[in-house]
Amino acid sequence: MNEQLVLAEVAGPIATVTLNDPPMNPVSTRTLDALHAALDRVEAEPSVRCVIFTGAGERAFCAGGDLRQESQFQDPEAAKAFREYGRRTLNRLECFPKPIVAAIHGYCIGGGTALAWSCDLRIAADNTVFRAADAYLGLIPSWGMGLLRLPRFVGRNKAMDILLLGGNFGAEEAFAMGLVSRVVPAASLMAEARAAAERIAAASPTAILATRQAIQYGLRHSWDEMVRFEEELCERVFEHPDAKEGMAAFFEKRPPRFQDR
Repeated sequence: MNEQLVLAEVAGPIATVTLNDPPMNPVSTRTLDALHAALDRVEAEPSVRCVIFTGAGERAFCAGGDLRQESQFQDPEAAKAFREYGRRTLNRLECFPKPIVAAIHGYCIGGGTALAWSCDLRIAADNTVFRAADAYLGLIPSWGMGLLRLPRFVGRNKAMDILLLGGNFGAEEAFAMGLVSRVVPAASLMAEARAAAERIAAASPTAILATRQAIQYGLRHSWDEMVRFEEELCERVFEHPDAKEGMAAFFEKRPPRFQDR
């Protein structure tokens, strides 16, 4: 059952991970189990250099947490366990060894926004509808996105607008706030996501990972700590064979042959 809830397909250097419970692709504990199993498979493939993350069907990337499950969380410990599982999932997406491109379409609500906005690149179809309206269910965001990451992504005032008003907003508004990387026609969403993934896959996996690690570290630590970490990363990357290969390829006017991680 878990394999049916989330699909993982590998084609060359690109893997596609798909939430597979249409039409709305809600997130339950079983969905998160299946998502981590799919990520395990992708992480174990050394040839994979980039991941596309999307939702099955035409109506939704992910319409948020499965409210049927959440309504059953009468036990505070069970509810806390689900929240912690969500936080671990966002951390894994954000810090995954391979970069992730979210291909977002249709409804992207609540926990769906948390999953999508945690990805490295976020390409949204022009029919995407975002909403973070936990307060209108008597709840608050609980996975480390709305209350933790969102104010850092868009600033205090925009975060307040999104969370307190709880209204729908589209892909273009999300783009203006920096929540998505670009907006494309729905019909070309997957082609655009694959083009972005192929572009990333052509770069040095070691350099891409170090760049992502630096950005995530900088969001969590002080300026001085980040300076030290940047130097650690520079020493690691500049000593890697990819650094020599990249320079050689540039001067020889040929595509570089970077190593898989």
